[in-house]
Amino acid sequence: MAGVTKPKVGRVDPPTLVEWAQSGRIRIPRFQRSYRWEASDSERLFDSILRGYPIGNLLMWRKPAAAAEITLGELRFNAPERSDALWVVDGQQRLTTLIGALTASEETVDRRFRIFYDLREKDQHKRFLSAPHSQPPRDHWLPVWVASDNRRLIAWQRERPWLTDEEYDLCDAVATAIRTYEIPMYEIEGDDEQALREIFDRMNTFGKTLKRAEIFQALHSAPLDVQPSDLDALRERVAALDFGAFSPQILMQSVMAVRGGKVDRDFRQEFENDEDRLQAFAQTEKSLRLVVDFLRNDAGIPHLRLLPYALYIPVLARFTALFQRPEGRGAELLRRWIWRGAVVGAAPQGNTVALRRNASAVDHDPVASATRMLELLPIGGELWKPDLTQTALNRAQAKINVLGLLSAHPVLLDGATDPDGNYYPAGTRLDDSRLLTAMLDSGGSPLLSILPHDRTMAGKLLHPSSKINLWQLFEEKWDHSVLRSHCMDERCVELLGSADYDAFLARRAQIASATISEHVQRMALFGFADGPEAEMLFSGEDLWGDSTDAA
Repeated sequence: MAGVTKPKVGRVDPPTLVEWAQSGRIRIPRFQRSYRWEASDSERLFDSILRGYPIGNLLMWRKPAAAAEITLGELRFNAPERSDALWVVDGQQRLTTLIGALTASEETVDRRFRIFYDLREKDQHKRFLSAPHSQPPRDHWLPVWVASDNRRLIAWQRERPWLTDEEYDLCDAVATAIRTYEIPMYEIEGDDEQALREIFDRMNTFGKTLKRAEIFQALHSAPLDVQPSDLDALRERVAALDFGAFSPQILMQSVMAVRGGKVDRDFRQEFENDEDRLQAFAQTEKSLRLVVDFLRNDAGIPHLRLLPYALYIPVLARFTALFQRPEGRGAELLRRWIWRGAVVGAAPQGNTVALRRNASAVDHDPVASATRMLELLPIGGELWKPDLTQTALNRAQAKINVLGLLSAHPVLLDGATDPDGNYYPAGTRLDDSRLLTAMLDSGGSPLLSILPHDRTMAGKLLHPSSKINLWQLFEEKWDHSVLRSHCMDERCVELLGSADYDAFLARRAQIASATISEHVQRMALFGFADGPEAEMLFSGEDLWGDSTDAA
């Protein structure tokens, strides 16, 4: 067995990495784990580059690579065979972030690659920011993909004659930093795995580290150029959105919905040829990215396991394939459809019939399509009340309960560490961390019992498991806002401390039920007029529209 050559140590700037990626030289093996960074990690990476701080080293293994379809961030293309390919051993997250952000555009969906520099932010530590696809960037936000290209930067500046001299200087500083920042890179050749492991172990890493065993298993368990099947590849790409695991059935239904016609037809006989199949999967991937962005940022659903009905995915995929990302009145009506359907039942005749009818309702016009979908829902909902006995996430009502509790923005009562090793201190909002996603990804419940003998939502918190008994946590003096974030008040704590459990459960059930009900009404807007006409302006207190019977 040939050994490993002495590592070639060099430095590489971000534009060169982008050039290598676009030419197919950079290859990322199919790790068991996909791209895991959050938008805040991307912001921090570019802030470090601007400040000249170290971001860690890259470890690349030089090996031949066959022609293959490459995906890096939202960059996707067919790469030719390369004899000098560089396989990433350490640095996947940084590389994916840099390449994804520097090749992004206004059409990029993934927030982690939509990175801007705010020229008017006074706090130097908050100048790099990310923005969802649904949020139009402000004129004084400099996109990093513009800053990395001199011609595009000049054109961007010409379109903004109001820029001050200081803002011009900031543009130049960001552009220079991105184009000239040097990242240490170790390039090795050979096939001595033990030597590779030793090099890997001795290197400093930055951000979220993959386990050594995962990397080397991925590098050696199969040929590096083996391509996944269409469904496997699609599943891997949407998994990178950090929204949960999409089942093959949902993916197949989404492909069919995007193509139009009956969504439950025979998948195996669908495509005319390879080109037709590849185009269909590419279009479906684009649509699903828009669907996830809409669900997360407009519908307030952060994870697939909290989506009340799976049929929402293929129906929304068809919507985005026809009309792009939901906006304006169409987005408002779609949000109502999701939440009203969650309450009254989106599939009264069964999932197959509901999927077919709703997908068929999407046609010609986004507002008219969303209106037709709303009309397919059963009537009622204004008198709906939460069922706090529902806590298992295989039931739509339990998902509504969890989403309602999440709307209060619960905070950690005790420090917690996510699977990537990131520590979050007490007081951190659960939705500002990866903890909720990690709990849902694991297949477990995000609910932690306050009282082991009670099985309702009144006796549970949205909180990671803790080594400290919750009794001890509530003995501390908490700020009112912390208690409110868990649908509690000081009276709840007093009742818990005095062991009056029945009274505690009754009081917390009252607070939690009100929180969930208000959130559902805020999202579903029962009693409000649908359709294309403009709505009347209501005060914040009149959330129930025209209905006077609501509880």
